[in-house]
Amino acid sequence: MQTLVKRCATVLVLATAVVTVVPVTAMAGKAVERHAERNHHAKVKVKKQHHHRKAVGHRFRKQEVVVVKNWRARGLPQPGRNEVYVVNDNSIYLAAATTLLVKALIN
Repeated sequence: MQTLVKRCATVLVLATAVVTVVPVTAMAGKAVERHAERNHHAKVKVKKQHHHRKAVGHRFRKQEVVVVKNWRARGLPQPGRNEVYVVNDNSIYLAAATTLLVKALIN
């Protein structure tokens, strides 16, 4: 009987410790993120995420895109053979020149 009581007490103490520790660690991460957002002199800079509407493998129609010819002025690396950069809704994609099949998403 004493062994059963000791085991139950141990389980209760461990469960209580785990329940109190897990939320505290999750909140600590959020506090650091909030501190970084408020502090303008923080070393960590949050960059806005650019979400592309199309995924790799999407096939554009010629009417939907504009081919980028000045890739060097935009700071893009030279596209490979049979590849072009195309713009659609303020997003830049690397696509196959003949089929306009998206090969990569460019930030």
